[in-house]
Amino acid sequence: MKTKLRYFLIAIALGVSSFMHAQVSITGTGTGGWVQPGNLVLTSTDGIVWTASNFEIVGDGNMKISEAGTWETTGGYSAETTAPGFPSGILTVNGGSNIVGTLGFWNVTYNMTSKDYLFTPGVNPNPVITMNGGGLTAPVQMQTNNGVAYYKKSVYFPGGDATFNQEGTANQWGGAFPDGPVVNGGSVTVPAGIFNTYFVMPSLVGPAEYIFEPTVVSMIGNFEGSAWGNDLDLETTDNIHFTKTNWVGAIFPGWNDTELHLKFRDNHDWTMQYGCPSGANGSNDLALSATAQNGINGGGGDIFIPFGTYDVVLDRTTGTWTFTSVLSNDTFSSSTVKVYPNPTTSVWNFQNKNNDLIHAVEIVDVTGKVVIRVTNASTQLTIDSTQLNSGIYFAKVVTASAVSTVKLIKN
Repeated sequence: MKTKLRYFLIAIALGVSSFMHAQVSITGTGTGGWVQPGNLVLTSTDGIVWTASNFEIVGDGNMKISEAGTWETTGGYSAETTAPGFPSGILTVNGGSNIVGTLGFWNVTYNMTSKDYLFTPGVNPNPVITMNGGGLTAPVQMQTNNGVAYYKKSVYFPGGDATFNQEGTANQWGGAFPDGPVVNGGSVTVPAGIFNTYFVMPSLVGPAEYIFEPTVVSMIGNFEGSAWGNDLDLETTDNIHFTKTNWVGAIFPGWNDTELHLKFRDNHDWTMQYGCPSGANGSNDLALSATAQNGINGGGGDIFIPFGTYDVVLDRTTGTWTFTSVLSNDTFSSSTVKVYPNPTTSVWNFQNKNNDLIHAVEIVDVTGKVVIRVTNASTQLTIDSTQLNSGIYFAKVVTASAVSTVKLIKN
């Protein structure tokens, strides 16, 4: 198994080492993900005209061209180019719209001086490896950079016996789950779940080998601990339902957003993502549950929810996400936060004495129903309680540094 891993990593390294000093690459879900430098590396003999041959456009086909491996030097098609910017157009560096290519194999030429680009039909230069069975409704073609090391991420298997097949031949491979050297003509019994799958072709070095690796599912957003740069990994026991219990959703320190903005995604990249189903940011604001588009359809817009403490669930088979509000176990520090009068017949005043901003206050009744929700960015808030019935309530207060809960009484 270790031999296979080393061989796979060497094969991948051989496939990507050529772009370490390249100036031009193509990034986007159409080439495997929005990364820098892009997954597809172009070459040049004069530093002006850059080309790549027989590469595969995958996923949703969205791409941009990068001149120097940074987002500031990356661009899409210009306003003078007809949408979707494919198969030819003029690039606008540090701007422009995504080039949306047709899936399949293509050649590309890019002129760094004139910014003209052109895609022409190519041919598949590699053996085609597919995954079959395992509950899949149709064979799934794996991707490769070199015809040796193959991969396909975020594949949902309903469960069953799966095989690796080489198209156009009688070659079929299987073996034990989740990894190992192959059994020629065999199959792999794959449990239900979402997996990243890797396969290495047989060679003089050894037989074909493979790995089924659980997919990492996470949240990323403007919340504390992320800042759209770090992922919060979710937990799972079945590789289908991904959860985070008692997650404190507070704004990233120093940011002034009045609510949480976030998405779910696979493998810490944007190739497969989950957001608002309508595609517009915040379209499910305060709904706390919806069924998202997946990454192939663009992932929808950002999910907007109030600050608070939540039990989070993403059903990876359907894309349904749910945030269930729960009371925090944190308590107020009397030296920094004051709530008065309490009990009250009219208003509650929330005051933070150390100038830590209060971003939101959510008041719930004893059944857990939210009865008042206020967002603000101030060191003090006043909430009118006159419309509430007499009784006990709980206030969940979100500051830049914590989420706390206090018991309230309305007379």
